[in-house]
Amino acid sequence: MLKELESLYEGDIVINGQPEHPEAYEWFYTADGDEIGIAKQRLTKREQRLLALFLTPTEHRRERESEEERVWKRWMENGDPSAPAMLTTPYCRLIHFTVNQPITNKTEFAETIHNLFESPITIVWDKDKNGLIIEAKQKRTAELPLLAEMADALAADFYTTIHLFIGPVRPVDDRLHESFLLEKECFSAARRFWPKQTVYEWEDAIPLPLLSAESDDKTDRILSFLDQFDEDEIRAMETFLQCNLNVSMAAKKLYMHRNSLQYRIDKWTEQTGIDIKRFKGAVAIYLAILHRRLT
Repeated sequence: MLKELESLYEGDIVINGQPEHPEAYEWFYTADGDEIGIAKQRLTKREQRLLALFLTPTEHRRERESEEERVWKRWMENGDPSAPAMLTTPYCRLIHFTVNQPITNKTEFAETIHNLFESPITIVWDKDKNGLIIEAKQKRTAELPLLAEMADALAADFYTTIHLFIGPVRPVDDRLHESFLLEKECFSAARRFWPKQTVYEWEDAIPLPLLSAESDDKTDRILSFLDQFDEDEIRAMETFLQCNLNVSMAAKKLYMHRNSLQYRIDKWTEQTGIDIKRFKGAVAIYLAILHRRLT
């Protein structure tokens, strides 16, 4: 369709571009989020009505990207290291999102999201239906932002359904882009598995390759967080889970002081970003450990 429009309005059409005088164009969006501007002088009222049948007309065109957004977009595409270098914190959390129709007023959308975070965030769009929120963090924590409330607020304000995937807090290092790509895959898989769910957490993704015919490579990548723990630490968490999350009972079985085990549990939660005292976190970790035992 885009090629046909380019041919029809040759010289007077802009697709995902920045013309010198944007006010001289009528703006439309495709279902895939492509932005189309057609010179007003070339359009009749009848043509505008016809285009509105299969495109979404809009009064607001896509805002110009800031330099920071352009750098992060290059990082999303090819791992440009200059993007993470802009962060002044040692950790960050990546929150992926997608909406079911293009957001035309991104300034208002961004203001709504910023009001829901205490930490500094950067919002990067991939066209008009997908994007990434980079949340700067001073320390690792398993505490989650209130994104369920955010999804409801955005649905009401912008008449769209938004799906979000909350990644764990990760170090800002040269492995961050690899983690971004993995989380993006997990988001896609989670949406296929639970299409009506709007907010997905990292622990939602961990069991998915274990329940499907996913490749061993993907399973290994998702479960690679276990590599940072030695056998004693894994056995301690496994025992804690087998004791129905009872710290005193698990400590007794492990011949450990209760406070020592509690410290290990807190440290585990901090390093993985998964709270194993919650049902989903406990299930995800237990399945991960069982899979590691089998393989």
